[in-house]
Amino acid sequence: MNGSVVVSGVGMSPFGKFLDRSMKDLARVAVDAALADAGIGVDEVQAMFFSNALAGLITGQECIRGEVVGYPLGLAGIPIHNVENACASGGNALHLAWMAVASGMYDTVLALGVEKANHEDRQRMFSAYAAGADVEEAFRTGEGAGTDRSPFVDRQAALAAALFEERGVTLEGLARVASRSLESARLNPYAHRRFGATPQEVLAARTVVAPLTVLMSSPVSDGAAAVVVTSRPEVVASDRSVRILASQLRTRPPKDRPDAPNAVASSSRAAFEQAGLGPEDMDFAEVHDASVAYELMAWTDVGLCAHGEEQRWIDEGVTEAGGRMPVNRSGGLVGRGHALGASGLAQVHDVVGQLRGEAGPLQLPGAARRAVVQIGGGVVDWLTAASTVHVLGRD
Repeated sequence: MNGSVVVSGVGMSPFGKFLDRSMKDLARVAVDAALADAGIGVDEVQAMFFSNALAGLITGQECIRGEVVGYPLGLAGIPIHNVENACASGGNALHLAWMAVASGMYDTVLALGVEKANHEDRQRMFSAYAAGADVEEAFRTGEGAGTDRSPFVDRQAALAAALFEERGVTLEGLARVASRSLESARLNPYAHRRFGATPQEVLAARTVVAPLTVLMSSPVSDGAAAVVVTSRPEVVASDRSVRILASQLRTRPPKDRPDAPNAVASSSRAAFEQAGLGPEDMDFAEVHDASVAYELMAWTDVGLCAHGEEQRWIDEGVTEAGGRMPVNRSGGLVGRGHALGASGLAQVHDVVGQLRGEAGPLQLPGAARRAVVQIGGGVVDWLTAASTVHVLGRD
């Protein structure tokens, strides 16, 4: 495959609760921004990979979602591929976009993710989230799940308890990580939560499922994000292009292989091998953090942090802006928000800004050259169903 594949343009809409805005409205903001950033017209897009997770259950648009959203934007007549993989949908769309360009089939394609997750009927909203697990199996949840919260919050709480018991993480440590993300989100003009919070305020917030407070998990967000991927030689040579050094997707290992790496770990290992780099070569990371418990587990699964060292990392500020391995400087899903089909592409939007030196008040100190981007989606038999990992870099 062609190794000279780059991100030439990124764009996104603000994330938030937008009951009065359609998927088409949100998509237009992201697409217009991405095409303008890439310096191309809509007629130069040869194919689109459209990611969305919940439209069928929230808006009723079960089929041809990408065609319906793309048509009024001028994205018509081209191949449009609809992609769904729960929270990993956006990362999956980018993986397919990379494959399409790296294979030589196209030279310029668009990955577009859009999500309308909020609905006046909260029961409908949380029932839609429950579809991210095997509906034929009784997904274990606590009392009230499905009526006042996503059932995945119960899983997040169980994982947080495991971090306390097995890895020595403290509740105050989780609060500090959440505070770090919320303080970054305060500076992110696209973020859902722009208010910031101290660790003490995180702990004092409403408890959703003990030990997690509402500020330790991502909000239900609407939004869109778009990424232009190309191999055009004159664009590859541009000093604003960001190379896709690796792109990998893995799913839950078989049940009869309990010692096999989970989807996050296996996708991360494959990506670093593809890039010819290791976690130690990364300058910063964006990882899945639908809750702070997920983020801490991603630190070790991606290979950034040694198992059992999570609390030390928190105490030493390793993942903060001035630390050795900044994580989720954008605010992550906890701060920027989590619009399922768009979140993986929103991660790339913010990483590209960092690598270009265009992140404004969120810009990390020093000259960052490489980053790893990971997002997981869904649950099968208690483990993450799918995970994508991208390694991005500049020469």
